[in-house]
Amino acid sequence: MEDENIASEQGERREANGNADSLLAANINEKLSSLTSLPSQCCIYRVPDTLRRVNEEAFVPRILSIGPVHHGKERLRDMEGHKWQYLKALLQRKPGTMVERYVKAMRELEARTRGCYAEIIKFDSDEFVTMMLLDGCFIIELFLKNKNKQLRDEDDPIFNRTMVLTDLHRDLILLENQLPFFVLETLFNLIENTDQEGPSTSVLELTYVFFKFLGLQEVLIRDSQPDVKHLLDLLRLWFVPPSSTKSTSKSKFELIRSVTELHEAGVKFRMGTVSCLMEIKFINGVLEIPPLTIEDTTDSLLGNLIAFEQCCNRFTPHYITDYVILMEYLINSPKDVALLSRYGIINNLLGDNEGVSHLFKKLGKEVVFNSDKFQFSNLCRDVNKYHKTRWHIWRATLRRDYFNNPWAIISFIGAVLLLFFTLIQTVCSLLSLKKL
Repeated sequence: MEDENIASEQGERREANGNADSLLAANINEKLSSLTSLPSQCCIYRVPDTLRRVNEEAFVPRILSIGPVHHGKERLRDMEGHKWQYLKALLQRKPGTMVERYVKAMRELEARTRGCYAEIIKFDSDEFVTMMLLDGCFIIELFLKNKNKQLRDEDDPIFNRTMVLTDLHRDLILLENQLPFFVLETLFNLIENTDQEGPSTSVLELTYVFFKFLGLQEVLIRDSQPDVKHLLDLLRLWFVPPSSTKSTSKSKFELIRSVTELHEAGVKFRMGTVSCLMEIKFINGVLEIPPLTIEDTTDSLLGNLIAFEQCCNRFTPHYITDYVILMEYLINSPKDVALLSRYGIINNLLGDNEGVSHLFKKLGKEVVFNSDKFQFSNLCRDVNKYHKTRWHIWRATLRRDYFNNPWAIISFIGAVLLLFFTLIQTVCSLLSLKKL
């Protein structure tokens, strides 16, 4: 009887465990079925924590939120009022424009726009569409007023305050502060269709004018219509070379010496004549590097471009990342910065060479790059080969130690002549002795 009771209890226990397992399995299946895969059009991400910890300030907006990531934050509320004022000004300038047209257009793009963000956006439909409309129209009106001063009010709160405009330039290039470019183009086309005044333009051209101070390539506007994901992606496209000149390097990655070491080995430096950062060349002992202006927002610009490339899939070339890695190796000390500044390659508006050196070290920290696809592998190989040739080192030493000023040259020539005449005298003396 006791054995039967034990067997009965064990059976009940197994049945209870079985029910619990079934319930747990059902919960897991429900969780799995609710998951959605990352959209293929995803292009706007949160900055990885590894990069954020190195320099969080470079990735956080100062005064403006664009898109859902920083929307509604208390310290960014002041600019929300200016957004509404800019929307009102834009609509008033277009007689007969119905807000409903804009709302319908944004509603049709809502699902596609949500799919561009790497995380699930918890805004309801109306809130999300309002954000798209308000943020998109603010950017377009800002760009239009930047290009055409006649559109600005005398008391414009943005263009009358240099600090505000500077902060907007910075905030609009943050990875977490983006709207899909097709949203801007759709809104702009609606605006242009009701605008009967002035020559036609494009969002590309307006963006170029707004960020022209960065030294962008205007050729992209005239000759092509690139597949642009957002404003930050457009800046990246402007900084990288055209398809015909992109690297197809197959060389093994090699570390490159610092500017000072290369200079002492006889490598010459020359400022490039193009604005494309990637157009770095090494020909006949001359390393040609395009000019780069270093100012207060450079770390934020390059940092967000790097963060964008780090988040993209592995098939996306890491042009900016590789550029920063190369510059980090070249710039190892303030002396390297001073040399590059002397040749016009670096325009240091920070005023502190140590700060520039630290900037590139900070930008390269915690960054992952593919050594098998490094864009400058061939260049590093050629520079290292030149650096290892002893004749180049000897020639550079001779030039540095004996031909660095006119008096040194005269002294060297005098020494050579003295040695020559001494040799002649010695030969003559030997010949005289032989005759005796």
